[in-house]
Amino acid sequence: CFNMQPSEEVQAFAADMGVEILSSNIIYDLVERFEKALTLRRERERAQTLESVTRPGKLTILPGCVFRASNPAIVGCEVQGVVKPGFRLFVADQKSDVQRGEIKQIQVEGKNVSEAVSGDRVAVSLSSFVVGRHVRENSTLYTDVSSEEYKTLKKFSSLLSRDEINILEEIKELKQKTEKLYGLM
Repeated sequence: CFNMQPSEEVQAFAADMGVEILSSNIIYDLVERFEKALTLRRERERAQTLESVTRPGKLTILPGCVFRASNPAIVGCEVQGVVKPGFRLFVADQKSDVQRGEIKQIQVEGKNVSEAVSGDRVAVSLSSFVVGRHVRENSTLYTDVSSEEYKTLKKFSSLLSRDEINILEEIKELKQKTEKLYGLM
């Protein structure tokens, strides 16, 4: 609203609808506040979009940190990128076919956490992996980013860390290699 105040009825309706009303007697101030509000809204939408996709991440199983071999496998890992419970994982090496699974839980010092990021050392429970068959100490597991998620992550790459950007490219290369080797995807 330029150079006026909206009525109480309009303000109440806007509040009910979750709409912010900007008003000022100075047009430049109004335009500046609008641009800031629009920028903040876009940032929130981008962050929400990133919450709905599998983020680029990888786990390296630490030597001497296999706590259970299966049902689910529980291993100590070092994290790069971002990993969360529910993220799908894959491991692909030249010796075996691609194995896929999922992160069931992540713990730090015996407490469940909702995510782990680069540099964290965590215990992870993994479905569908058997230590000694599909993975071993020093194996690297990658988040299983779909092609649609890849496009979304590239679109919002300004919100990703340098680690995540590098891992995303590693995932792309690995998936291209495994597609050729095993005729997947």
